[in-house]
Amino acid sequence: MSLYLDTARLGQMCPESQRADRDFARLAGEEAGSLYYDFLLRAGFLSLPPTLRRLYPGLRGWSGVRSLKKHVQLALGFSSKRQLYLASRTAQLVRLASRVLCRQCENILVTDMLWPAYRRILEEESRRCGRVVTTVPLRAAIFDERMTLSDLVGRLADAYGRENCDGLFLSAVTYHGIRMPVAEISQAASQVRRPGFVVIDAAQAVNHVPLHATARHSDFMIAGCHKWLRAYHPMGFGFCCRSSAEELMADSFSEMLQSGDVDDPLLRFSWELETGACEPFSETVNLAPLFTVTAAVERIWHSRLGRHEKHASQLANTDQVADLAKHTPWRPVRPTGPMRSGILLLRAKRSETRSASPEAVRFAFRRRGVTLSAYDGGLVRASIPPLSLPARGLDRLRAALNRCA
Repeated sequence: MSLYLDTARLGQMCPESQRADRDFARLAGEEAGSLYYDFLLRAGFLSLPPTLRRLYPGLRGWSGVRSLKKHVQLALGFSSKRQLYLASRTAQLVRLASRVLCRQCENILVTDMLWPAYRRILEEESRRCGRVVTTVPLRAAIFDERMTLSDLVGRLADAYGRENCDGLFLSAVTYHGIRMPVAEISQAASQVRRPGFVVIDAAQAVNHVPLHATARHSDFMIAGCHKWLRAYHPMGFGFCCRSSAEELMADSFSEMLQSGDVDDPLLRFSWELETGACEPFSETVNLAPLFTVTAAVERIWHSRLGRHEKHASQLANTDQVADLAKHTPWRPVRPTGPMRSGILLLRAKRSETRSASPEAVRFAFRRRGVTLSAYDGGLVRASIPPLSLPARGLDRLRAALNRCA
């Protein structure tokens, strides 16, 4: 079996979600169109008769959209009193958040580490509304100049004041594995000018790093279930972190519904299930994510490790892999301590590897039983699990690093 270190791109489906997926596929094949199918979607697993409950035990955690939202919020450390949006694609939630951000703010501060697709959506909305997006370059300073956390916060606060910014769109953990000090940045910005709205990309953070403190300093947080949550089927989460954000998001969502700008079938469908509304000509929806997420969240409740213990274990494992890599033709590329996460970057020391295509590098590792992400310039990204890697896994990784150089 391959050593899978690519969770930052797509997590391996956890066993609980696999069982839910299989049983939902069987239910869809045997009961689709029946009243029992409708009962299940709206009222939950217990609405099924005992004979069907015995046939599809992998769906036992499902108890409706409202219950799912509450369980997701509580399991991931968010307030269950706030609104949570579910969507087939996080991009739709980014557009909704960007629309509110551009209505509330005139100049939005971002860094050069924001996910490029999200940045494009923000720039589209900012052009439409006549707003400005100010970008602060940080990545090179963090990796090459070993920028400290306080220096990072100071640089962003300086830019925020100098450029007259009044909004923030930041990553909780960047796709290169940098854990951003969102709380400290938001507090420093507020000393200059209170942000009109703060949006956080938590795609790489949910079920990876604790987010409670980050949520206290955010208005809206966007994440998904197919990476560190390991539910596999893509589904986006949009967490309202403040009551004021709920009103702003609800107003924009209503306007987008009326104008037809909401082109996400799950976002519409989950809203219909929760509110009781019914659209006669709605789009067909892939419902499988609802059940695989339910099972993945249930897995969190039964985990022997709490969020903080899990993160501490993950950092210890990442340190172990970084130390291992130092004795191979690869060099760890890491930020300073407080900004580290369970994502580890490694750069090839040899020029031949640095000039190879990312596809060739990734394929070379896969041939040797290690799955990870690869980028231009001989850079690879490994997602380290919270449980200790077995000795044979470390031996396989060491061999792959030595042979894929």
